[in-house]
Amino acid sequence: MSLYLKYRPSDFDNLVGQDFINKTLKKAIADDKTVGAYLLCGPRGTGKTTTARILAKTVNCENIKEGNPCLECGICKDFQEEKLIDIIEIDAASHTGVDNIREIIEKAQFRPTRTKYKIYIIDEVHMLSKGAFNALLKILEEPPEHVKFILATTETHKVPDTIISRCQRYDFKRINDLDVKNRLSYIAKQEDITVDDKSYDYIVKNSGGGLRDAISLFEQLVEDKIIEYDVIISKLGIVGDEILDIFLKKLLNNDSSITDDLDELIQNGKNVKLFFKELIFYIKDKSIIELKTGNNISEYIKILDTLDDTYVKTKYSLDENTTFLIGILKIITGFSGIDTPVKQEQNTKKQNINIVKKSETQPVQKLEQKDELSHSDIDDVFGTPTPESTAIKTDTTNPGNTSSFDSKGFIDTLKAGGAKGGLTMALRGSDLGLELSTLKITTKTKIAYSQIGSTDNIALMTKTLSDMGVQNPEINIS
Repeated sequence: MSLYLKYRPSDFDNLVGQDFINKTLKKAIADDKTVGAYLLCGPRGTGKTTTARILAKTVNCENIKEGNPCLECGICKDFQEEKLIDIIEIDAASHTGVDNIREIIEKAQFRPTRTKYKIYIIDEVHMLSKGAFNALLKILEEPPEHVKFILATTETHKVPDTIISRCQRYDFKRINDLDVKNRLSYIAKQEDITVDDKSYDYIVKNSGGGLRDAISLFEQLVEDKIIEYDVIISKLGIVGDEILDIFLKKLLNNDSSITDDLDELIQNGKNVKLFFKELIFYIKDKSIIELKTGNNISEYIKILDTLDDTYVKTKYSLDENTTFLIGILKIITGFSGIDTPVKQEQNTKKQNINIVKKSETQPVQKLEQKDELSHSDIDDVFGTPTPESTAIKTDTTNPGNTSSFDSKGFIDTLKAGGAKGGLTMALRGSDLGLELSTLKITTKTKIAYSQIGSTDNIALMTKTLSDMGVQNPEINIS
């Protein structure tokens, strides 16, 4: 027998993490104020079906003790041994049709053979067809006095409102980490299993608030009555905190060598999707720690947002590894996607800035696919810095221009002001010149043009120019 079934609670007092529901149902049973239909909603593994079974057993118990089953009478014992024919559990996923529900309705008219109530537990009720729900309506509204229905679902939004309104509804919440850990610790003690703290933390974190998932993973990881974190790493193909910390630091520093590290993980047979899940959890925990110590976590948020978006995209991607690589490149280059010229014009009009379209005849360099991201790759994307792009440029043909412009100093000021690496690299690969109050930027690649022309970057460059003493600055990109 699996540990989950072996340690499945047999009364309300042993249910984990749903105290309000437990107390409410116990009081209703003790006061003999139960209803004909219940709807139990919530995430998987949080105790819905277990609660339904305890409720069905308790209302039929021959010696109810303060809302709990006695566990000693014939009804309780036969229920535990699954000998009671008056308590029927149905999986709606395999009984979806209207004929299945009609059969239930017909049999419900007959009184129970032994128990006080005939109980129908319908799990995953949202799987029923529209016709089946319609057939169920009438008996839910006015069930025979000897019948009770207990419906359970993980997707309440798929259950018709007409069904929900005829039931007493209970919403189950995800079980908190401490309760999950305490339950696992109890099982470990009962089974004489040794578990280290890091292993507990890993199991709890990956259970998603579901106790069933936590116990299943716990059982999977037991080896010779021991669970060790080092064994988990090798068994599940995950990486340790040291590797995760290296990846986080490289993401924060826009270090292109992170692509080599990712490639090494792939070559070593690591599950990249599982690794990214671990990385997201790790960065989340780090960001909370940084927040509590009063540090700025804006970069953590940006990284988490991109990683989470990338993780979701893998569900529809042709190649997960490529999708994750793209997510990494977006973070270290500050790349946020290519806007169309029309979209760029709409965005920048609000700031009264004139964006000049890049000539369609200008050749565009293509970035060849490579296994590694080197400095030459970055040059291909944003253009190779030239002496011109970092020199002082003035418009000598315009007598109205009396100021010189230090483009290198401008880029350094941008970087100090929080500009992403992608913007500064794009600017270094472009030609910059100041004519009166207009900063003219001539880009060499389409990606650089898109990077520099984003709304946020335009606003940042305009503010920086203004801080440098340029009155009413404008940006002209070509």
